[in-house]
Amino acid sequence: MSVSRTAKYQQVVKWIQSRVAAGELKAGDKLESENEISAIFQISRQTVRHALSILAREGVLESVQGSGNFVRENRRRESRDLSTRVVTIISTYVDGYIFPRILQAMAKILEREDYAIRIMFTSNQLETERRILCRLLEENQGGPMIIEPVMSGLPSPNVEYYRKLERQGIPILFFHSYYPELDIPHVSMNDVEAGRIATEYLIRQGHTKIAGIFKLDDGQGLRRYQGYLQALKEAGRPVRESRVTWIDTEEQQHLGGSRERILRRLKGCSACVCYNDEVAHALTEICQEEGIRIPEDLSITGVDNSEMAGLNAVPLTSVAHPMEVLGQRVAENLLKMLEDPAFNATYEFTPRLQVRESVIAHISSKDRDKK
Repeated sequence: MSVSRTAKYQQVVKWIQSRVAAGELKAGDKLESENEISAIFQISRQTVRHALSILAREGVLESVQGSGNFVRENRRRESRDLSTRVVTIISTYVDGYIFPRILQAMAKILEREDYAIRIMFTSNQLETERRILCRLLEENQGGPMIIEPVMSGLPSPNVEYYRKLERQGIPILFFHSYYPELDIPHVSMNDVEAGRIATEYLIRQGHTKIAGIFKLDDGQGLRRYQGYLQALKEAGRPVRESRVTWIDTEEQQHLGGSRERILRRLKGCSACVCYNDEVAHALTEICQEEGIRIPEDLSITGVDNSEMAGLNAVPLTSVAHPMEVLGQRVAENLLKMLEDPAFNATYEFTPRLQVRESVIAHISSKDRDKK
């Protein structure tokens, strides 16, 4: 955003604040229209809206659909001021995988800036997400929100609730993933790159027939699959859909139920890229039960470099998730959004690979016969 635009919307904010403080504008008074303010300051209506959204979050103004913007009563404004110091964090899970470290890092930064925090969990269920969003819309308190979207790999029936929150002037920042249908900023790992480097490492180790297990209802899974495809194409390797297993959230939690389908798609492959460490861990257990040795018969890579990667029966080579650093960046970018609503808060971390024992160099049967 340019300096001039920043100065203009700040001028509008200060102009209205000073008129309220001086008593020129009193509780219940209607503000000039967006078009009139645009003409006064010679700026776009979008810039005016940014200024009005700030004043709405501060409780100075209240927008009435079809009527305009009005000055709030002091009593309501004081209540609103308190609520805007509360950050609502909505996460899919609370378990000990990667989420506690992300959430703790967020909380540390926000609490240091005197924000209170409330955390809600959706268990990656659309119905739960919808109930939470409806509750927040009813509260209409204006506090900022940090949200991990639910099943972001599928068209979401809850998109309209997010649009309603935006119309209320609520600052929203997605983390870990995002809904591509919405123009809401996000902070996440570069999941395309994660899939690419996990696959590329296997290719460098001589593997030519590489399977994949990816999650279809989360955006991370689709993007990691995209990286998998990129690496194969760049290496001139054939892309075989017969080697890819797609799973959803429920199947991930009970991967053994998809055993036959997974084993069928692994047949003839010497390596497999897994959606994350949880999937890689479950695959390890399936392979052990089937007498498939890791990494001698099948090399495996995961994503997240969670504690599970190191504790796996065969420690996993895994793409490291930034976790704490991501949580810190989420909180920092939200604070910047609150200072400047036009700040571009989107940021994607470049991942790195942590090499362990779950991958070995592949020797083809032809080369093995030569030896």
